[in-house]
Amino acid sequence: MIRKNPKSKFIFFTILVFLLSALLAACSSSPATVKTIRTGPEQPAVTFVTSKAQSFNGTIPTENATTVCGRDAYGFIQEIQHVGILNTKITKHYGPMIPLANGMPKQMEASGTIVDGGGGNVDLPFDHSFGGDFSMDMAVQKPYLKLHQNLGTGQGDPPGEVHMEIQMGEIPHFNSDPLVHKLPSGISWPDYATSAESSILPGFIPQKGDSAAIEGDWITDCGHPDFHSELHEMTFMAFGNDQNNAAVVQTFYNPYLPSELYNPDTALSPQINKPSNMSLSSSVPLVPNFLVNTVVNIVKTKSTAAISVPMLVAPSNVAPTPFTVCAPNQGTGNNFDLTYDFVTRPGVSISKSINNSTGCATFSIKFTSSFKNLPPQGQTQCPVSWSWLNQNSAGYALGGTINLQQTILNDASAVFPASKTLFSEVLQKQMRVNCYDILGSNLSSESSGGQTITVSNSQILPFVGWIKAEWN
Repeated sequence: MIRKNPKSKFIFFTILVFLLSALLAACSSSPATVKTIRTGPEQPAVTFVTSKAQSFNGTIPTENATTVCGRDAYGFIQEIQHVGILNTKITKHYGPMIPLANGMPKQMEASGTIVDGGGGNVDLPFDHSFGGDFSMDMAVQKPYLKLHQNLGTGQGDPPGEVHMEIQMGEIPHFNSDPLVHKLPSGISWPDYATSAESSILPGFIPQKGDSAAIEGDWITDCGHPDFHSELHEMTFMAFGNDQNNAAVVQTFYNPYLPSELYNPDTALSPQINKPSNMSLSSSVPLVPNFLVNTVVNIVKTKSTAAISVPMLVAPSNVAPTPFTVCAPNQGTGNNFDLTYDFVTRPGVSISKSINNSTGCATFSIKFTSSFKNLPPQGQTQCPVSWSWLNQNSAGYALGGTINLQQTILNDASAVFPASKTLFSEVLQKQMRVNCYDILGSNLSSESSGGQTITVSNSQILPFVGWIKAEWN
């Protein structure tokens, strides 16, 4: 007979209760989060659908500086100090690589990775009605490599990188910024350009390392000795990166382009919906035509008013080809989650298609027949001193200096010696150039979630938006 030990029985039941309690506690608590590992290739946060962008671009030709700019030496503006105003051949700052029927450049598209970027107020005010440029270099994907061309001497950008620019005032700003609604009376162009660098919507300045899909005028910057090609002015921009296991992309469309045609009638400058203004005999390039016409008018009228240089603004309404936003491989769960918010003008159509297996969404944007760009608002004439203009034109002088005031005086006096005193009086006054209200939006931040498209009659930008893609 085996005798039972009461103490052993108590210990057994104690252990059994403990184990059952632990099991019940485990069943009632939340299961541990298991991270899903995806082994496929990491995809860019944003890129054009390559076949569509290539079709949009067509054959990319090889150009030369003489054909595009008019001369393969000196460069825009500095040329007049070598050959005189009357003998200039480089009539435009931005030479069209593929000129359209109206003389404007054909727009092209490229995807890639942003290498660097920055902005400032040091550009030529004549063709910068919305402030100084934000400039960036982008390492482009293989189908777009030929968009990079150096047509002259000098090092230029490294092969495979394309330079791109947009005026700061054309980037989406907070609607609360006073410059969105009315420019201060008498604001100088340098002060205007400096102010336009502030109050930009969060995330809407591209950063180094961002993936990007860009559309813009394909031009040669005829002001630099390397005569390098650029996308300038950028019109469509979509760019972003991975943040906290989600792809966050900002996108917008800039409706304005510099025509580089100047007309003395300032009322014509913002009339972007009257394309016939660009074919008027009085709408001419800055050099030599506009400056020569200005000098002749001074002689005829004996006017001592400050020289005004009002450029016609050209519209942009070429919708981008479809672009794709992809979630990064990192993330929890297997559910592809897409959120976005767009604010558009009437007549802008935005659609999407989702691939739940790849974690990508492709967006298609169209400008329908009812779409119409709003003209730039708040036109004013911003003064700019000759000394500031000379200082900021020096970058085009190949290490030398430029004195536009003195050059105009010398050339004009040589043709009209009797009017030299009159020219001197006029050139003592600050030049005036066009400035407009900067572009604003009331877009919400990406933390708001949801899938929203809001139509706004008052927003000048055709569309502004953000997109967020992730695995949950």
